[in-house]
This record gives sequence, structure tokens and C-alpha cells, in this order.
Amino acid sequence: MIVRTDEPIIIHRRTETGTDSYGNPTYSTAEILVRNGLFAFETGSEPPAIAEDPVNAALMLYLPAGTQIEDGDKFEIRETMWMKDGNQQEWQQLWPGFVPGVVVRVRQVRG
Repeated sequence: MIVRTDEPIIIHRRTETGTDSYGNPTYSTAEILVRNGLFAFETGSEPPAIAEDPVNAALMLYLPAGTQIEDGDKFEIRETMWMKDGNQQEWQQLWPGFVPGVVVRVRQVRG
């Protein structure tokens, strides 16, 4: 099932901002708002004893052309955090009028 989302997808990106007085790196997190994306639910698995084992779920995100994705990015969708799972791919123009973009698999593990 593919869902057109008028709801935002927020990319949380951790970036190095400098060093502290001991020479250790310091970081901040930027929030990047993405609109007009799509997402498709993948099958998940739910073990019989939820309290004992995690529940795994995955989505495919279809983002507008030019959306930059980096290793370590996290995605907030419907107030739930998802982690990048694998490399992003560029859509190819399949037919005239089709607007290509970026596709990336994300996963969530609860438990």
C-alpha cells in the first residue's frame, strides 16, 4: 500500500559542530522538513510474546528529486522515528511526465 503524504517527513541529521575543551567532537542535530513524499508499508513481523522480543517494521520512502540522504539520518514519520536501512537509490524517468526522485528503505525496531 502506497500512501501519499501531505504530512511532513522530518529528516534528523547529526552534524559535527566543533570540539570541546578536551578535543572531543561536539554535535548538533538539524531537522530537515520534506514535503510531497510517499511511503509504502512493507510486511513486518510481530512475535507472539511482544514483551520478550522486538517488533520489526519497515517502510520504503519515495522522496522528491534532490533530497539529500546521509548515513546516520533518522526519519520522523507520524511521530515515529525510523532509521535508514541500506543505500538510497535515484528513481529513473520511466515515462514522459514522470518526475524522478530518491527512494530509501527505513526500519524501526521497538522493544
